[in-house]
This record gives sequence, C-alpha cells and structure tokens, in this order.
Amino acid sequence: MNRLFLAAFSVLVLISGASLADRADRALLTQAFTQAGLETPKAKAKAELLDEMIAKIVEVYVEPKESHQISEAAAKAVRELKPPQSPDDAFKAATGAMSEVLDPHTAYLTPADMDDMRTSFSGQFGGVGMELTMKEDQVVVVAPIDDTPAARAGIKVDDRILKVDGTPTAGQSLMQVVSKIRGKVGTPVTLTLSTTNGVTRDVVLKREIIQLQAVKGRLDGSDVAYVRVTQFAGGTAANLRSTLLDLEKAAGGRLKGIVLDLRRNPGGLLDQAIAVADLFLGDVPIVSTTGRRSQDRQVYSGRIGEIMAGLPIVVLIDGGSASASEIVAGALKDHRRAVLVGQKSFGKGSVQTILDLSEGGMRVTTSRYLRPSTQPVDKVGITPDIVTEPVEGSDPQLDRALKVVRGN
Repeated sequence: MNRLFLAAFSVLVLISGASLADRADRALLTQAFTQAGLETPKAKAKAELLDEMIAKIVEVYVEPKESHQISEAAAKAVRELKPPQSPDDAFKAATGAMSEVLDPHTAYLTPADMDDMRTSFSGQFGGVGMELTMKEDQVVVVAPIDDTPAARAGIKVDDRILKVDGTPTAGQSLMQVVSKIRGKVGTPVTLTLSTTNGVTRDVVLKREIIQLQAVKGRLDGSDVAYVRVTQFAGGTAANLRSTLLDLEKAAGGRLKGIVLDLRRNPGGLLDQAIAVADLFLGDVPIVSTTGRRSQDRQVYSGRIGEIMAGLPIVVLIDGGSASASEIVAGALKDHRRAVLVGQKSFGKGSVQTILDLSEGGMRVTTSRYLRPSTQPVDKVGITPDIVTEPVEGSDPQLDRALKVVRGN
C-alpha cells in the first residue's frame, strides 16, 4: 500500500510509531469527554485515538503546529456538544474542529474509508464516478469520470454537493460525504447540487461498478495522435506509451503531432504522473515537493527518455485538471515541450500522507509541490498558453489544439 497519489486524496505512505501528545493535552481531551458526560470505555478509546492523531499531526504536518492548539480546538468542540451525545458524535465533532485548525484535506479515515482508499485506484470500484474535494468548506466536484452515472447526468466541474439523500453535507468531512455517495451497486442516491451559476437541482444516480479505462486513443485524420487520459491509475504510463506506439504504427510512421487530453482528469498516482511526463521529457526535473521533513523535500526527475522526440505536443487542460494532471501539464509547459490549450487548471498542489492508526487512519497534508520553474500550483492552478472557452455541443478546445499541433 506504499503508493504515492495525488487527487482529492494525494500521497499515500504508511507511517507508524509517533509519540503520544503531551500529557497535559491528553488530559484536556479526557476532561472534555467527561464534561460531556461521556465516561464509558468507548469514550476513553475515542479520546486516546484523538491523542494518537494529534501526536502524528505534530510530527508530520506541512507547517509547524503546537499540540495544545489542536487539542484545545478538539476539546472545545466536544465541550460544546448538546446532550445527549455518543462517543462517536464527540469524536466526529473533535476531528471536524481539528480539520478547521489545519486544512480541509487533513481528516480522519474510518476503517471503511481506508478500504475505499485502497480500491479507488485499483481500476474498479462501486460508486457514481466523480472526484470530489473540499473548497471553502463545501464539497466540490473536481471532475466527473467519463462514461459514468455522474457524467451521464450532466454533473459539471465545480458543482457543489449540498445534500446526499436529503442530508446536508455542511459540517461533514470529505470522506463522510464520499462514504454516503458510495453504496451497493444498483441502488439509487439523490444528490442536491448547486451549479456555478447558482441553480440548485436534484439528481438521482444509480450506483454501478466504476471501471476505469485510464487511456483512450485514436488518430485524428491520419496524422495526429489524440490520446485522452482520464486519471493516473496503476499502469497509466505504460498504457499511454503502448497506445502512442500503436497510433504511430497505424499512421505509417508519419505522425505530425500529439494531442494529450487531460481535461476533467482529477489526478491519481504520483509515480504515474512522473512516468507520463518522462515519456515526453527524459532526464530533467519534473516536480519537486516542499515540507518540514527531509522525506517531504524531494526533486523527481525523468529517467527513461522521451519517445517520439521532436513531435509537436498540445496538452488540453481545464478546471477539472488537478494534481497529477497539473504535474504533467506544468512540467511540459515549463520545459517548453508542449503548448497548453483550454482553461485554467484546478490548483491542487498539496500532498497528503495516509497514516495508519490503531483504528482506521488519517490523511495529513505533509508537503506541497512545485513545478520545475519553482512556481506553486496549490490554489493557483496553471494558465494555458492559449485560453479557449468550452461551447455546449461542440469542442472548440480540441479544434484549436488540432490546429496548433498541425501548425495552422
């Protein structure tokens, strides 16, 4: 399970063995549970789990944080609960308060959440087919996945999810919302959405097995390889390489260029993003990460060497291109290997580490990544060289990309 990935959840690394938080802070949490009338063995276990989480956050979080600051926020949330409350209610309130002190991507993961994390990048899982993130304390669609219930229902980038089956998402963590959306294959789920133009609507989706085909390719005319990458799952780089070589063969070795479509691609595995960029760049820096620990400060470079050297490349991006997509687009842009066409990308440049806990786990922001030019991506995004707006019923972005790659 030691894989790195970037999306609404990012770098996956298991860490264990952090020391417990200061005794005074541990007592603070225990007292808060007692004041809330929660003195059962389960309540004690939840307080100890919070203590374990805080100790690990203090050790690895991207910015220095005092354990007392986090403990006080968690304890305050527990003390302010109105009775009667359960230990689970108190734990949920405490972890929510901790995320507010830190960032929306740092959150507790239940054992079921951890299982979901393991399966999300296996290439097949049950759900409705969209990548979500937190933005301004709201659950936001990064991108719907092609050929899934979400995409077929017309869910768009930046739609806000207000309710799941009538239950408001306000105050819930990202993983809590994801868990409610996922469910038994064939069962319906109703999402209340707010669009970017302020329209609120209900969408009923039927859950199904989401089978991801990360790479799809075809020839445009007889001389341009068009390849769409929907996410960076295991084997994406190898599939992209073989797809390009097949298209080159189909073109009789007379390709004039490549269009790499990363629109609505919410990200995926970091190693696959690096390997994809490596196909077009070779031995140059692709991305770097910055953080407090030495292992969080890395420079990742290409090794294999580019294929189809010299062919013009155009990369399509939009507001649904996030994380791993931005690594590839940023590297190709900074090394002047590709022209970027479309709209500004999402701007997800923080890196999370998944930590094992005695019960479940947690996702903690441990670093941020930079483009080869050292420009940040987080909350900034990447502006394409040629900005082209989408039009319903046609694809002017792809049309422009094809003209650019052919030199028109």
